[in-house]
Amino acid sequence: VQQYLRRNEASAKRWSFIDGPITANNAMGVHHAWGRAYKDAFQRHKTMQGFRQRYQNGFDCQGLWIEVEVERELGFTSKLDIEAYGVDRFVEACKERVQRFAGQITEQSIRLGYWMDWDNSYYTNSDENNYAIWHFLKTCHERGWLYKGHDVMPWCPRCATGLSNMEIVTEGYQEVTHASVYVKLPLIERPDAGLLVWTTTPWTLAANVAAAVHPERPYVRVRHGDDVLYLAKAALGVLKGEHTIEEELPGRELVGLTYRGPFDELPAQQGVEHRVIEWDEVSEEEGTGIVHIAPGCGQEDFALSKQFDLPVIVPIDQFGNYIEGFGFLDGRFASDVSDPIFDSLREKGLLQRVEDYTHRYPICWRCGSELVFRVVDEWYISMDELRGQIAEVTRKIRWIPDFGLERELDWLRNMADWMISKKRYYGLALPIYPCECGHVEVVGSREELREKAVDGWDAFDGHSPHRPWVDAVKIVCPECGKAVSRITDVGNPWLDAGIVPFSTLGYDTDRSHWEQWFPADFITESFPGQFRNWFYAMLAMSTALEGREPFATVLGHGQVRDEHGEEMHKSKGTAIPFDDAADRMGVDPMRWLLLRHNPANNLNFGWAAGNEVRRSLLLTLWNTYAFFVTYANIDGWTPGDIVGATIRSPRARSRPPLQGQGPGAGENELDRWLLSELHQLIADVTAGLDDFDTMTPARRIEAFVEELSNWYVRRSRRRFWKSEDDADKRSAYRSLYECLVTLTKLLAPFMPFVAEELYQNLVRSHDGSASLTTGGDAPASVHLCDWPQA
Repeated sequence: VQQYLRRNEASAKRWSFIDGPITANNAMGVHHAWGRAYKDAFQRHKTMQGFRQRYQNGFDCQGLWIEVEVERELGFTSKLDIEAYGVDRFVEACKERVQRFAGQITEQSIRLGYWMDWDNSYYTNSDENNYAIWHFLKTCHERGWLYKGHDVMPWCPRCATGLSNMEIVTEGYQEVTHASVYVKLPLIERPDAGLLVWTTTPWTLAANVAAAVHPERPYVRVRHGDDVLYLAKAALGVLKGEHTIEEELPGRELVGLTYRGPFDELPAQQGVEHRVIEWDEVSEEEGTGIVHIAPGCGQEDFALSKQFDLPVIVPIDQFGNYIEGFGFLDGRFASDVSDPIFDSLREKGLLQRVEDYTHRYPICWRCGSELVFRVVDEWYISMDELRGQIAEVTRKIRWIPDFGLERELDWLRNMADWMISKKRYYGLALPIYPCECGHVEVVGSREELREKAVDGWDAFDGHSPHRPWVDAVKIVCPECGKAVSRITDVGNPWLDAGIVPFSTLGYDTDRSHWEQWFPADFITESFPGQFRNWFYAMLAMSTALEGREPFATVLGHGQVRDEHGEEMHKSKGTAIPFDDAADRMGVDPMRWLLLRHNPANNLNFGWAAGNEVRRSLLLTLWNTYAFFVTYANIDGWTPGDIVGATIRSPRARSRPPLQGQGPGAGENELDRWLLSELHQLIADVTAGLDDFDTMTPARRIEAFVEELSNWYVRRSRRRFWKSEDDADKRSAYRSLYECLVTLTKLLAPFMPFVAEELYQNLVRSHDGSASLTTGGDAPASVHLCDWPQA
């Protein structure tokens, strides 16, 4: 391996690859093998072509995903347990977990055949990585892009932190069934009637302040049993039983009316005037066409509160429990109060109907808890100025598959400002120091922090820039002179991964080295999430720092599903650990299965598919190889100018060698055809890999192996058995040998273990090393060979 890593150190040709860091939090599953197989295949190909490379693997090491697993190991149930345990001890436990699984993933990757400079792997919890992000954040602050926002955010009550829209859109929804409720809101100006509203989150009714209607769509006044209700005409189907329409009117005629809130008796509702507002986004596709508005519990609701000057009632704390002021709900968990709320509404005559409703609902993709929405203060990077710049950079990149470009641009068009803060413990310590006077200082490096520190440096010195040690450092506000502490928030983990085109190449420490390797020629990761996460983070950070693309080409691939096409889940027992697949299927068949697939489509992974690879490709190839070595050893045939060397085979026998064999093929037309096909194969496989395509080359190799076995060998068999023409027999041996040896080299990026086994048996003799094509010393491994030339 070390010879492989060093073979092109003096080469003038450079190929730069940046590894998307795998999270060092659990052992690998088969889904990790797809991307890692791509990475290894392309790096092997470029190595055999003589390109100098870095071979640097990366580990993602910070963030809530690590914290949640450590909490489970320690039996914790909330942030309070962490603080009781000690933040310092907890952070060290997180670091230990990262090291443990980084070691395990390294061993698994080596088993996959992934040859990297493992001792030079990068870790996103490193000082270098963290301080590089400080530099980026300072740059954003100097350009006016960094700000503190007050908004409603998706919030995990178990983890007690907000989640960015990147995290929610990517993996944050599941099919969930909730008890939805239809509620009557009595109108004050029309005391005989009420508004009919519907919600799937009953806990938010205690924070209701308004109801929204579409101003232009038709609404109806309906007599339904003993009630008179207003709702959208298109929503009449929600009424059960007979009803009579008494009036039809446009929604704007309801705007301005006031109503009695569903929980006016609560202290938190005192003084609130509930009124009907207009909203063009009101939908008639579900619900009643009248939307219950609780600005303290929803992002769109909060935006409407600013537009219409509505009061904002925040009902729950960071753990999802009601705060004081909500009477019978005080202290109760929001998701547990549906029945008490229904009982209260029923007693007041406001409950119309409760029914189960199944819908896609946001969940915490790390711990699985259902999210709530609450008003919080978080830190953001504004996208107003950056969005267009990132889009221009994005267009300069080659996206494989082609639709990747439009997906990335669509994300940029629609994404909100980048929320970068989390109220947690183990992660990037955001270097933001806000003073009471209003001035905000952002520190850009360790050296700058040391220069500005007026207290706590001794407690921090010698530690990594993590909580709680960095929290001790205070700096002086340059505006008012007061000592200022850092905010206790940690950073969004995609900052950690997004900065690696800079931190891993020495952007702040060795600029000439960075300039030599930036931008990357190629990156690859699974595209369903990375358009919004790693790809986006790199694009945003590179645009902000350098105004250019961080990579030239990106290959996105689909997801690995189970053999029935369903998502793999541990809870369902459908997830397959990598080691299990390697034991049962074998690594080379697994790699071939992954690399011959169309990356634009999801891949159904199962044992039958692996068996088919073994049957259709490996067995055919091995039988051809076995045929060759059997008769070559019987005849004593040897490649090139090595006379008497034995090609290793379990059935090897001795016989006087054929004399006078030369380096070229004979005049046999079948041999000439075979070598013509071989060199066309070399051209096709080379062109495919040069174009970052493994599917087409893999399928071409399959077709060639099939023709080699079932056309050439079948029709040449008698030439090996009993040919009386030594020249013709030598031509047959020479042609078949050249094909097999060349195949080992073409297979090397795809099936490194099979290729090496064949190469050692065909090329490396017992008493020396020589190859047919060079006639001299053969490289010690197929992976040290030059790539074949057509």
